[in-house]
Amino acid sequence: MQAFHPFRDLRGQDPVAVRSQAFALARDLHPGQTAGLLVAEEPTLLMQSVNLQVRHRLHWEAEPMAAGGWRVELRHRDDVEPGTLMELLGRDHERLDRLFAEALHRVNANDVPTAAPLLDSYTLGLRRHVHVENLILAPALEVPREPVTVMLEEHERIVEQLDILASFFEDGLPAAGEVAPFFALLSGSLAKHEAREEQNLFPLWDAALKLRHAEAEQAALLERVKGILAGSEDDRLSH
Repeated sequence: MQAFHPFRDLRGQDPVAVRSQAFALARDLHPGQTAGLLVAEEPTLLMQSVNLQVRHRLHWEAEPMAAGGWRVELRHRDDVEPGTLMELLGRDHERLDRLFAEALHRVNANDVPTAAPLLDSYTLGLRRHVHVENLILAPALEVPREPVTVMLEEHERIVEQLDILASFFEDGLPAAGEVAPFFALLSGSLAKHEAREEQNLFPLWDAALKLRHAEAEQAALLERVKGILAGSEDDRLSH
């Protein structure tokens, strides 16, 4: 069940105080909780700024009140289904990052047996993600070629590095010292790649979707990608 916190009335406060209290409320919001604000001005810019400060963990909905001002309801992003394709892909980046980071942590703690299944889950998730971006989105969404080319080249290098890492696990469990450098190398490659994608390519794909595809087409593509990331097209993944 959602834990609801009473609406905080900020309508009589100055803009600095409003921003500060909105941020504090959003910062302390956890999955399963709901909170709210009453503000005097239309809250889009305020909430976009707050959401950026909390690293896009916030979902918010606003409506005007008959007596004046705006009612804003806040929830943690994880309590709400992704509303756009780029949001879904960004969340999948984060999910995969957590898996890989935990596997790396286990290796650094000399706990290779626990790291192995985490690496397996990560590998399958990455292959699904690459399948979506390389074979579904890149051909369907017309954007400048350079960022797509960079993505494809980086995907190829990342998969090659992952294959090398996975090869150490083919004939049993390796020593932590054998695989730790390869985990560290791949971790660096992933961080740079995801940042470039989210900053350079995702905005272009998002714009192309909205410009050239009807809402029904966007919704259908979002549902297909959700399915792929959950395993619906695993028989078509490249290995």
